[in-house]
Amino acid sequence: MKELPKYYGGLEAEKKWQRFWEEKRIFSFNENKDKPVYSVDTPPPTVSGQLHIGHVFSYTQAEIMTRYKRMRGFQVFYPFGFDDNGLPTERLVEKKLKKSASSLDREEFIAHCLEVSADVEKEFKELWQSLGFSADWGQLYSTIDERSRRISQRSFIDLFEKGHVVHKATPALYCPYCRTTVAQAETEDKEFDSEFVDLAFTLETGEELIISTTRPELLPALTAVFVHPEDTRYSGFHNMSVKPPLFDISVALLSDEKVDIEKGSGAVMCCTFGDSTDVEWYHTHALELRQAIDENGRMNELAGPYQGMKVKEARQAIIKDLEEGGYIRGRRQITHPVNTHDRCGREMEFIVKKQWFIKILEKKEELIQLADTINWYPEFMKERYIHWVSNLKWDWGISRQRYFGVPFPLWYCAECGAPVTADKNDLPVNPMTDSPNQPCPACGNRSFIPEKDVLDTWATSSVTPQINGKWGEPDDRMDQIFPMDLRPQAHDIIRTWAFYTIVKSYYHHGQAPWKNIMISGHSLDPERKKISKSKGNVGQTPQALVAQYTADPVRYWTAGSRLGMDTFFSEDVLKDGRKLVTKLWNASKFVLMNLEGYSGEKGGTLNTVDEWILQSLRRTVKTATDYMERYEYGLALQHIESFFWKDLCDNYIELVKGKIKEGTEDERKGSQWTLFTVLYGTLRLFAPFVPHITEEIYQLYFADFIKEISIHLAPWPLPEDFPAFEKAEEPGKKILAYVEFIRKAKSENKLSLAYPIAVLDDQGYGEKHFKNNVLKQIDSLLKIEKRGPLKESDAQGGDAELVFNIKWGER
Repeated sequence: MKELPKYYGGLEAEKKWQRFWEEKRIFSFNENKDKPVYSVDTPPPTVSGQLHIGHVFSYTQAEIMTRYKRMRGFQVFYPFGFDDNGLPTERLVEKKLKKSASSLDREEFIAHCLEVSADVEKEFKELWQSLGFSADWGQLYSTIDERSRRISQRSFIDLFEKGHVVHKATPALYCPYCRTTVAQAETEDKEFDSEFVDLAFTLETGEELIISTTRPELLPALTAVFVHPEDTRYSGFHNMSVKPPLFDISVALLSDEKVDIEKGSGAVMCCTFGDSTDVEWYHTHALELRQAIDENGRMNELAGPYQGMKVKEARQAIIKDLEEGGYIRGRRQITHPVNTHDRCGREMEFIVKKQWFIKILEKKEELIQLADTINWYPEFMKERYIHWVSNLKWDWGISRQRYFGVPFPLWYCAECGAPVTADKNDLPVNPMTDSPNQPCPACGNRSFIPEKDVLDTWATSSVTPQINGKWGEPDDRMDQIFPMDLRPQAHDIIRTWAFYTIVKSYYHHGQAPWKNIMISGHSLDPERKKISKSKGNVGQTPQALVAQYTADPVRYWTAGSRLGMDTFFSEDVLKDGRKLVTKLWNASKFVLMNLEGYSGEKGGTLNTVDEWILQSLRRTVKTATDYMERYEYGLALQHIESFFWKDLCDNYIELVKGKIKEGTEDERKGSQWTLFTVLYGTLRLFAPFVPHITEEIYQLYFADFIKEISIHLAPWPLPEDFPAFEKAEEPGKKILAYVEFIRKAKSENKLSLAYPIAVLDDQGYGEKHFKNNVLKQIDSLLKIEKRGPLKESDAQGGDAELVFNIKWGER
């Protein structure tokens, strides 16, 4: 007889199996295996500091699905990467060095970035491994490594050659704090307290015109005043000149339908630039450019006496002077949404800067239609994508005025200014140190000016399918893994990572990058806020939680939610996960104790109880499989757990004890086969969720029979693997109800479930509905010593169909 140790090894056992999986290369992708490939476009986490439980939440959910697909017979391609180029990594390095990037030599700063990235990535990898991630670490990449830089630059050149990029000077979103342009998708609205100030402007007739604004510091950038064309209050004033207070400027009063007649006086000032409406009017009405804020977020020479002041400082100084000059007609405090940079949370500005854009506005309809070629899980997330694309106002700006990033692979002719891209065979290149191997194709000149900007980090992370597929490389495997089967990601980056990857795939390959996209929710703190380092609510580190509870309970918590739904983090759920691990161990101990002499062959006689548990498992397998195929891991786990706790542990294992002890040899063999079959099936159902405990139990017993090196390479159970006993379902329900009634009677009388029943009078219900061998199992479980009529009883119970009286025994 083979027994499990008294206690499960916990962390020690988990580390043992993590080493085993790595040494045996259990999860390595084999390109030559004759299996269908299931490829996963794993999100490379941003190297910006420590990972928190929110990262564990979404990444583990995707990992669970990869384990399931592997057990379904797929050759799973599950790589891992790190997004370590761009602003987040720069900010981390600046914080560690306590120096700004601009204060250091460019190459020196980049060297620091590479060093810090390597250290952080090592920590990240150790965390994922401690959680039992089944990634193929041989496929590891970073978005700044040589292959990624080469493929990112190859992507830009391909877009350049196809005419999908444009270099233009245009108003662009700009973060003065981070000192770089950003894309529309990298902004978010935040509520800020502000002040609405009613100012007196002067019409050329000498009449006063009241205009309300929250940004009086933009008065020196005034280029026009707008009213609605149907606003009769101003019908005689169109094209009349208007002067603002404090500044010697004269602008025209123009009309545009975007003006809200009901807001304030119905007249609004247009400055270059206060918001996106100003940008639109600047283009539509061919307005003069008057930019009063520089790239450092300070007022420039247009601001006159306010030059050199920071924006908010200038705002207060100008309001003070407006007040003293008698130009203010009203002031009121407000709270309003302000466009901020999602990386630093600071307010954005618009500046005119020449930069590179990927054209997307002209392809919005095609990009929306592509959404229909992808299966979205959950489906409603597709609407978020469509809404985002439908409301885009600008092309995708990909120029960043930073240091640590993938360089643009191009130069500008010093003579004629024409852009010259690198030879694809020379990639990756650094235009700051390299030169093009050709003269300017426009004029033949051989003197060039390097492009100093770097690519937006999303311009590289949007080609993760191509990086994984080694697109354009000598060992290109795009035809094997592309389009990828799955993109797992959180819902907040649908507008960035999902959208940009779709854009690149469409322009490069004419199709969507994946077949399925699995959108996770966020982990929330008790105040319903997203757990985020920037919010300071990350709590215990994942490493500490794994050390306290072990990995499987942490994984269990991540699987407890519906896909796409935000979920509270609760250590109570980790405790529930720990209880599950303990119960799996103890239930398996009982089963293995009772498999002495079992040969692995089907044999013996099955009774109604055996048939019922097998049918229940068959139904559970079907339900769980259906949910897993829809990426509803949480609902699958609910049904698996319900079967395990209620049907297997609370009832079947308790009922079968008597049969094994007191039944015939034939009955015992039937129960042994059932126990073996049901436990092995149950372990496989749990394997994607709690991989360590299931591997431990499998290796200690089942590996001798199954001959598969790991439970995670064993086949996922399917309904047809188990005999169908549909006729056992109703009798099984009656047995469970019968047992539950009597257990309830004991509980209501404050007696243990093991307390003996001297006489049970069920008015013949048991003999009528249950076969004798089943009745023996029930009597053994419930400690019923005798059945028969009672004149007096200690307890009663039942329902309309079953009425019973009980005489308690003695202990």
